Amino acid sequence: MAGFIPTSRGSFVLDFIVVAMGLIVPIMLFSIRTVKIRKNLALHRLIQIGLGITLGIAIVAFELDMRINGWRHLAMPSPYYNTLVFPALIVHLCFAVPTLVLWTYTIAQAVKYTIEKQVNQARNQHKRLGLYSSYSMIGTAITGWIFYYLAFIAA
Repeated sequence: MAGFIPTSRGSFVLDFIVVAMGLIVPIMLFSIRTVKIRKNLALHRLIQIGLGITLGIAIVAFELDMRINGWRHLAMPSPYYNTLVFPALIVHLCFAVPTLVLWTYTIAQAVKYTIEKQVNQARNQHKRLGLYSSYSMIGTAITGWIFYYLAFIAA
C-alpha cells in the first residue's frame, strides 16, 4: 500500500513508522519527566508499557511489510541508493536492534521488580537502563529519519 507522506516513495507502514517515531520520542521524554519531576510512577509505568506495546506492534507490522513487499524497489530511484542508503541503514540497525533488546529488558525488569516488591534494590539499575534506553531510542529515531530521507524522499 502506498504511503501517505507527500513526496515519499515509502510504503504506508514505512510512513507510519516515521511519523510514529516523531511521536514516540516526545512521549517517552514526557514519561521520564513525569517520574523524575512529578514523581508520578504510575503514569510513567502506564506510558512506558503502552509505548512498548505500540512499538512491538509497529515492529511486527514493519517486519511483515518488509518480508512481503520489500523496500529496495521503492528506494532505487534515490540518488543515494548506491552510495549512502546502505551505510545509513547499517548505522540505523546498529541503534535499532540494541534499542529493541535494551528497552524490552528495561520494561521487563521494571515489571518483574514491581511484582516482587523489590523496587528499592532495582531503582538505580532501572534509572541507568532507562537512560541508556532513552538515548538509544533517540538515536534510533534520528538514524531512521536519515535513512528514510535518503532512501524514500531524496530525488
